[in-house]
Amino acid sequence: MRLRIKLVTLVIVLAPCACAFGADDLARLDRRYDRVLKLDPRMSVRELFRLSLELAGRNHRTDRIEKLLDLAAKMQDLDPDSRTYGNFKWYWGADKCADRNAVEFAMQKAAVTVIRFGERIPPGARKKLDRIMRLSVEGVRRHGVRISYTNIILMKIWNCIALGEILDDKELAELGYRTFDRWLMYTGANGIHEYLSPTYYGVDLENLGLIARYAGRKQARKKAVAALRYCWTDIAANWFTPCARLGGAHSRDYDYLTGRGMLDYMMSKVKWSGVTRTPAFFHTLTHWPPPDELTAPILKQVPRMVLQRWGPEVGQHAAHYVGGNFSIGSAGASYGPMDKPLTINFAGGPGMVMANFFLDARGDPYGKKKFQRASGHSKALHLKCFLTSVQRGSEVLLLASSEPSSDRYIPAPACLLSHLVIPSEPDIRIGGKKAGRDKDITIAMNQPVFLRYKDIAVGVRYVLGLNGAGRTAPLRLVSDGGRYPARRLTCTLSAGKPEGRGTVAVWVRCAEGLDENGFAAFEKQFASEKAKVSVKGGVVDVSAGGMRLRADVDRQRSISRQGGDKGAGEQLLAVNGRDVGLEILSGIDCVRKYRKALAGLSSDTGPSEKTEKVIEAENAACVLPLFEVAADSKASGGKYAIVPNGAGNGGMGLMVFSIEAPRDGDYYLLGRVLAPTSSDDSFYVQVLQGGAEVISSADWHTGAGKQWRAVRLNREKSKTPLAIPLKAGRAQIRIKCREDGTGLDSIMLTTEPAKTLPAPGQQK
Repeated sequence: MRLRIKLVTLVIVLAPCACAFGADDLARLDRRYDRVLKLDPRMSVRELFRLSLELAGRNHRTDRIEKLLDLAAKMQDLDPDSRTYGNFKWYWGADKCADRNAVEFAMQKAAVTVIRFGERIPPGARKKLDRIMRLSVEGVRRHGVRISYTNIILMKIWNCIALGEILDDKELAELGYRTFDRWLMYTGANGIHEYLSPTYYGVDLENLGLIARYAGRKQARKKAVAALRYCWTDIAANWFTPCARLGGAHSRDYDYLTGRGMLDYMMSKVKWSGVTRTPAFFHTLTHWPPPDELTAPILKQVPRMVLQRWGPEVGQHAAHYVGGNFSIGSAGASYGPMDKPLTINFAGGPGMVMANFFLDARGDPYGKKKFQRASGHSKALHLKCFLTSVQRGSEVLLLASSEPSSDRYIPAPACLLSHLVIPSEPDIRIGGKKAGRDKDITIAMNQPVFLRYKDIAVGVRYVLGLNGAGRTAPLRLVSDGGRYPARRLTCTLSAGKPEGRGTVAVWVRCAEGLDENGFAAFEKQFASEKAKVSVKGGVVDVSAGGMRLRADVDRQRSISRQGGDKGAGEQLLAVNGRDVGLEILSGIDCVRKYRKALAGLSSDTGPSEKTEKVIEAENAACVLPLFEVAADSKASGGKYAIVPNGAGNGGMGLMVFSIEAPRDGDYYLLGRVLAPTSSDDSFYVQVLQGGAEVISSADWHTGAGKQWRAVRLNREKSKTPLAIPLKAGRAQIRIKCREDGTGLDSIMLTTEPAKTLPAPGQQK
């Protein structure tokens, strides 16, 4: 009780008043309640808890909350032997829990309902809610979430803290606070992984706002405020004011055309957005308004160059040039099947289409064909391709490649197309002539295409387009009959079911402030400059505009990027050369210490070991959190390394082994592991040599087993050993956490693919 009084006092100080509502608001609530009672199969469990929160918050017909909780209880998994025990079905009509995020979204609302409006919940309903929350604790505990899965890990952190403090579960609350520190360490080193997502940045702000307002520990609230300052700085740096939206490359963008999402509600609340969005009641309880002195100086810097990291791997960074009337952004690697790795914004207002590039295997260039996935959600997905890019100011060179049969997001690829979707407003000039707005036009490979809008010029050249047979693919400007406010440059790598790999390279240059003479000079220069392309085996080498990309597309490995802006891939969140993100987060003690440990890593970290020799995990050149050295009498030497269960999955935790390769050749990795369940049986493996990636990130699926045993790093989804091509000299093997609870006793690097590890006691 003492804790709850403390929390309510904090709310009165920080949260807006939620007591005055109009008749229209209450009528809408009544209609929503009536719809819920119809038990539509697509009704979500999230809606039940959201409506309960709003009834309590408005103190309106709170007697209805018990009925809503009865329905929610029927959607909860009550089988203690189930992997999803305590979790929920997402949809009323689903036959099982297919999306484990359901418990997080449900409890996010339930916890704040109790903290803010618990006294308004009728006793019978409160008793049922407490029972649901106690069962949900198990669902939250069993829900393994990658530390890099930004929006959901923050939601889990909030749920652990809030449920732990409401239910007096000190262990659960401690897990929440500990995981929050780990997320801060990860983000302080790598940035926000779900970078510039118009939807999930909104969720991030919600959860950090909840922690900043309602967490019991003052220090955690201060850390949440620092994280909010970082997020708002990121948003301000990438905000394109003429269109009132996030510019730059996007991860996880559901809106193919205009890049809108839940963040718009937050932006309308701070009056950055011309898009009228009424914030949901829940947002009023979580909102943390950014101070003007934080964001205004950044917004005023025009033009500005923004460089940021969004992950620990080479290439996981983004660049964004923000001009007065346009912006252009790019990502150095592919995030997933909803990302926009290359975007151009024109100053045409909030409704203008955002130009963006992607590879498509479903014939869906505008994201209008949703399909239902195993989770039960319907989404319009494109390909998660291999991608690398380099950006210098307002110019980008991008290389993308895909072999769709191996893409898990598109199980039945029907084609292979590369699209650059562009808004319909700009004039398009090809071969010195203005293109008609309703005609499709064939374009030669490497032929310049020019876009003009107001004083903005954009030049585009597809400098490479190879189909699965290694032949040049056709390129066309397609208008689609004017059905959408967009056109597209489409390279058809395969018109039907794809066979083999398709690869494209695109060169884009932008400028503004041009008059007719300026347009003419821009077009002449861009058309006259040479682009060089070399394809040897799977290695593609592309040079244009002083930029160069080399990549082995067959192995999906970037070899080199040259000619980009200084600091790309190195700075956390920099605006015009100043790392403002690092300045904010380095004030947090755990972030500062973790970055210092990472800074000590190099290709020469620690003494090197020999190949064909067993190396104990506890003797690695470097062991960083979340990995810990633990004791086990059955492990060789009595010790091993592990990220403990519950600590968090994916990306956080690192062991570094330095090994000397005696000669050029293929090498193979073996390890002695303890992987008790199918949820605790994998690592990530990265191999570096001479500062370059040999293996970017391989999934090491060990398979489950109750005893220590030797396993080999195989190619994904096969039993074929993964060859690691090394030159003579020192190499660095980096083992990262993929699933917590997987133990590593020792490793060996060998030239013999069939070799196995000797048993403990027989090791030399």
